[in-house]
Amino acid sequence: MYKSFCEPLQLKPLLSVFYILSALLLYYKTKLMLIIKRFVPILGFFLSGCIVVPTYTGRVSLQPTNYSEQEVDITNVLLVGTGPIASRMFLDNLSSKMMETFKRKGVSSEFSYIGKVPQLANLKLDSLVTAPFDACLVFKASDDVYLNMTKVKYTGVAITGATVAGYGNQYKDKYTVSLYTKKEGMQLVWQGDLKVDFDLAEDSRYNQISNLIFKELSKKRILP
Repeated sequence: MYKSFCEPLQLKPLLSVFYILSALLLYYKTKLMLIIKRFVPILGFFLSGCIVVPTYTGRVSLQPTNYSEQEVDITNVLLVGTGPIASRMFLDNLSSKMMETFKRKGVSSEFSYIGKVPQLANLKLDSLVTAPFDACLVFKASDDVYLNMTKVKYTGVAITGATVAGYGNQYKDKYTVSLYTKKEGMQLVWQGDLKVDFDLAEDSRYNQISNLIFKELSKKRILP
């Protein structure tokens, strides 16, 4: 069950349960559609002898904005994500990649999704980051998330000259990524702006984003 760490919403219990179940149903339905829409058109192109031309490639970028010189010793980190349903799908995939890398570096990690939070709202990290966590990596989504599930990603030209289109799932958003340590309270150690614009079902993008973040943290000697 979701738990908000911002100001609690005054909803009746039954209404809250209804909203949660509706959100979960939409989440898993959308995730299944992403997989189907990604692979079926591509398979159809090859079976029909089409020449496939990509029309949408997407892009990601990470720009560091803040860094503290304090010494950091991280052994157990909590990854926290905010945003609507589309953001959760993105964060689920990204966090799984990052937790694999944390494990290889000898750092324990978990992921917690806390729902949509207004951009200007303050997260109650003190109540969220409890033992055994000694650090928190927060992905705070902007209020301008964009998801287009009918984005033309491929154009196929058949032998007969006819053209067909394959559709992707364009996801576009901006995240403020912040790393906090519990040393002397919740102290900001590193922060950056992450911009994403790509097909949600494109697995290689999650590896790319994870590598960008770990590269910055290693550069600042926050992680090995």
